[in-house]
Order: sequence, then structure tokens, then C-alpha cells
Amino acid sequence: MFSLRRSRDDLVAVLGEPQFVEADSNGLGLMDVWLVRFECGLEMALWWFHAERCVPSPTDAPRFIELHASESERSHLLFHLELTPDEISVGEPCFCAPGEALWRVVRLDDNGNVFEVTRVASQCEAEHIAGDFERRGHKQTYSVERVTG
Repeated sequence: MFSLRRSRDDLVAVLGEPQFVEADSNGLGLMDVWLVRFECGLEMALWWFHAERCVPSPTDAPRFIELHASESERSHLLFHLELTPDEISVGEPCFCAPGEALWRVVRLDDNGNVFEVTRVASQCEAEHIAGDFERRGHKQTYSVERVTG
């Protein structure tokens, strides 16, 4: 889907330890592999390639990562990886285009006024954003709605 450069330590902080360490990539050298399934149903595999063909790399050194996922909506993938679009490099052809904003977070204030806060492509990202606002302890109420029409 796309590639990026991150340290192993960064990935462990977001995803936990990889399921396979120093796996043979069949010609590209050693790699650590994460296989992840999020509550929303998104599945992804990340391959963190070691720098040298048969020598483990320092875990804090940014290395080439390849990402494959069960869906191609870029912002949903980046949300779960805690990345921004400028941190990835997309190969050609690009199968990972930004998705349509199908979900919105709305705020209900003390006076009954409803305001749209943001629109995002995935329900899980919208629920996360709404939850973040709710945890801040303001009097407003936040909810998630599917965008129609």
C-alpha cells in the first residue's frame, strides 16, 4: 500500500511487540513483522526491514517499513498508526488515496446548538475524536454521525 521510515521503537510504542522477530524476507534481509487487527475490523501487516541483510538493526534507527492492509483508505490507516500524511511515501501506482469523509463529529452546546467539529473517513476515528473531547470535561456533548447525502 505504502512505505515509510520509522524506528522499531516507534512501532512498538504504538502497536506493541511484533509477532515475528528477525524473520527471513526471502531475499530482502531480516524483518520484524506486526500483524494487527483493530476493533473496527481493519487488519494490517507491517514489515520493518533491518538495515543489513543478516544483522539486526538498532531499534531506535528509522528503517524502511512496508505496510499492507485490508482496506485502502489512507487516513484510517494513518489514524491507527499515529502518523500524518507527510510521514509516508506512496509508491506508484497509488492505491491508497484519501478517503471520502463519511463520518462527522458534532457538538451539542449548553443552549441546544449543534455544531460540526470535523469529518473523517472512518467511524473509529470519529469515535476517538469525540471521546477525546468528552474526556476534556467540558459541558458540551459530542456525538458521531454518518454523513448522508
